[in-house]
Amino acid sequence: MFTKFFEFMDRFGNKYAFLKDNFIWKNLRYYYWKVRALTYSNTAKPDENSTLFFTQNAEKINNIANILHDEQSKKEYLGIIKFRQTHNKNDFPSLAAGKKNQYFIDAVNLNKDEVFIDCGAYTGDTIDVFLKHCSDYKQIVAFEPDTKNFEKIKEKYGNNPKIKIINAGTYNKDGVVSFNNTAGALEGTIVDSDNQENHIKIQVKSIDNLNLEKVTFIKMDIEGAELNALKGAEKTILRDKPKLAISIYHSNEDMIDIAEYIYSIAPEYNFYVRHHMPFPYCVETVLYALP
Repeated sequence: MFTKFFEFMDRFGNKYAFLKDNFIWKNLRYYYWKVRALTYSNTAKPDENSTLFFTQNAEKINNIANILHDEQSKKEYLGIIKFRQTHNKNDFPSLAAGKKNQYFIDAVNLNKDEVFIDCGAYTGDTIDVFLKHCSDYKQIVAFEPDTKNFEKIKEKYGNNPKIKIINAGTYNKDGVVSFNNTAGALEGTIVDSDNQENHIKIQVKSIDNLNLEKVTFIKMDIEGAELNALKGAEKTILRDKPKLAISIYHSNEDMIDIAEYIYSIAPEYNFYVRHHMPFPYCVETVLYALP
């Protein structure tokens, strides 16, 4: 019951945002995390599939660790990969970056010429944070395929001429793909296949086809479609060298493939990794590629 209450509050967090700074609410959240962590510690078992996958790809993992720009990145990257296998609390990386700095770590420098593309804009929460860091900017382009979330962003920012809101996902092409929304409208996965049970059709667009004059910052958290979306932004990345903040936590493959891909097309980037959730959560691991 306690867990379901917080899941409900997290899911509709924007509606109940006034609670975030409430003293009682903060304490409830603190003890909630403590209970969840303790329960997890007592029941977690090693993940044999992850161990096999990461063992088979040990050389690739070491190569990625070697291109990371700072020691913190190496510790957090290798730590979260180890934790994904062992589920042992001692392997979990320290939470230095913090949830509040997600996509906007200290190494991400913003200025008045920013053209920010938010892929997976949800209800505009990342735009909210971007504007706190960069109130004077050139343009924001927000992609959100879910209609309800899209309408919430429109209600919040639809009258701002500098913010373009697109009711579509980002991908390596313009068109229509299948979207697996088994988990509900707020999260799902682009599967790019014929329609099946629990699949809906959504519009997708590639960043390269936006015909923007210059892009300075791309953020992606799009439920496992990041690699394909990056391929649909390859020309833009090569031309503009925008800052990149890309979620890599949606699969074990993404923990390797996304970094490999970006490095293969733009090895001059400085690469960072930060994990933005506390123990025992494997979500919100972000790869930063900065010019």
